[in-house]
Amino acid sequence: MGTTPLAAAETGPWASGWDMLVALGTLGLAAVTVWLAWSTRQLARETAADQRAQWRPVVLPAGDWQRGQAQRDRSTNYFGTGRHAILRVRVWNSGRGPALHVRVQLERAGQPGADRPVNWSLGALAPGEAASLRFEEVAFPERAQLLIDYRDMTGRSHAKASTIVRDGQDAYVYDVQVFEDHAVSTLGDAVYPQAGLRDVRPLTSPPGTRISLGKKKETA
Repeated sequence: MGTTPLAAAETGPWASGWDMLVALGTLGLAAVTVWLAWSTRQLARETAADQRAQWRPVVLPAGDWQRGQAQRDRSTNYFGTGRHAILRVRVWNSGRGPALHVRVQLERAGQPGADRPVNWSLGALAPGEAASLRFEEVAFPERAQLLIDYRDMTGRSHAKASTIVRDGQDAYVYDVQVFEDHAVSTLGDAVYPQAGLRDVRPLTSPPGTRISLGKKKETA
């Protein structure tokens, strides 16, 4: 007695269609998941950048407000003649965070090297705080630039380059360039601890607070 072969199972007209719909649905869900992950990461980056910008120190040239006057004085004053010329520049921290280890230099067009302000030993400039910089024997016929480097509380470096133009017997700030994670002066950041001093930082110091003791630029 022979055996009767089993009939092949009949495939319904919707079977392949449902498989395709399931595959498309899976792909769509995966795409949405990837998009949500990317959006969340992007939002986190933007939030961190916004918070960093809000508490970033911003050191800029600024004039002196005088009581009873509608206008404020210039941020720069140039006086004297010849090699005895003096440039005074007033700067202030207009940001919401402190500027730490502020380094300042003045470069004059046609003159090698850079000049540093007299009696300048400012380790920090608090938000809203101003300081007057005095450069002596800094005659320049037309242009100079004020270079400022500093860092914020997270260790991120900031810099400003202000172009100063002579105006007869005076001077004014022509332009200000702002930089982040970049240095403009030849003065290196602080080295800590200094020779002979104990390192009091915790072992878990945030990134950027432990500064290498290797070869650096000139220290302020």
